Amino acid sequence: MDPIVFFVAAYTGVLLVAAAGLHRLGRIDTSPWRSRVLAGHRRAIGAVPWRERSSADWPHSEVPRLYTGIGAVAAAAAAVLPAGLLVAHHRLPEVAVLGPATVLALWFLGKLMATLRS
Repeated sequence: MDPIVFFVAAYTGVLLVAAAGLHRLGRIDTSPWRSRVLAGHRRAIGAVPWRERSSADWPHSEVPRLYTGIGAVAAAAAAVLPAGLLVAHHRLPEVAVLGPATVLALWFLGKLMATLRS
């Protein structure tokens, strides 16, 4: 069996971990008013956060979609690499290594795309 098969399968795993990390990074709240650093300052001056004064939360509401979109690009690359290599290496042991990697990458890409749609 060609060593490139194992390399691409491992690289697919790395890309999927990166995609999952990016998707999770998008869940972190980026609002400065939710920061612990500003909590003491808000208590000291009695300020009402901008978030409570206005319902427009534009820059912070799109962060999860941005990171999920970037993660979807990584997941798409993770799906295309082993699928493309299956065209050239289609013996049974190579399909046994690249097939599950392709299926896993396509499943995770579908999950990220469903998250982007909702």
